Amino acid sequence: MIRLPKLPEPPGPEEIFSLVNKAGNAIETGLNIIDKVAGKFDQAAQKFGPPEPQIPTTAPETEKEPSLGQDETSSISVAAGTACLPCSRDHLSTSSSALSEAIRFARDKGVKDPEAVRRIRIALDELNIMERIDLAPDETTKLRGAEKELATWTLKQSRELRHSITAIKDIETMELAAVKASAATEEFMSRLMSIPEKECETCGGIRESIRQFVEKRKRERGEEGIAWQGLKP
Repeated sequence: MIRLPKLPEPPGPEEIFSLVNKAGNAIETGLNIIDKVAGKFDQAAQKFGPPEPQIPTTAPETEKEPSLGQDETSSISVAAGTACLPCSRDHLSTSSSALSEAIRFARDKGVKDPEAVRRIRIALDELNIMERIDLAPDETTKLRGAEKELATWTLKQSRELRHSITAIKDIETMELAAVKASAATEEFMSRLMSIPEKECETCGGIRESIRQFVEKRKRERGEEGIAWQGLKP
């Protein structure tokens, strides 16, 4: 019968704890060595690594926009010279509407009512913008023929209307200014529509809107008349 070799006795608890402590110390020592080696690699990389890219001190050149040709420049000049007339229509119309609304508030609470005063200021602002921008001397000098005549007439009407607005002190003077504004607006539209197409190339697009506006005003007045007749006893 074959005898088996005698197995060694298993280590006791104290011996096991001792082995574990030794293994932990070895692992900790190894990690410290790895950290030191990694630190040296970092220092070497910073010392011998590639140089950092330098930020250019001069701004990059921007692409130049193509210059306008002679035909494009002339077309813009024509548009700039004639654009003030259609814009003037809007300013006159807004000023007239603001005065009409101001009367509605003034009849209830007087001309010093904040809402009435605010609409008077709007009417003045519209005229000032028209005179200083749309009918400025550098704009009207570009006009010719019937367009220039209309611009001159409009500028005169605007100044007279502005004086009437600044003279408002009661409901009567306010109504007078509103009547002048309405008359000037309708006269301007009539004069603008009567300018021949060849003398006002950029005004062609505005004629249809003017015609529609006039038709709308006529319908509104007709409806107001019918309503007024219905209120009569």
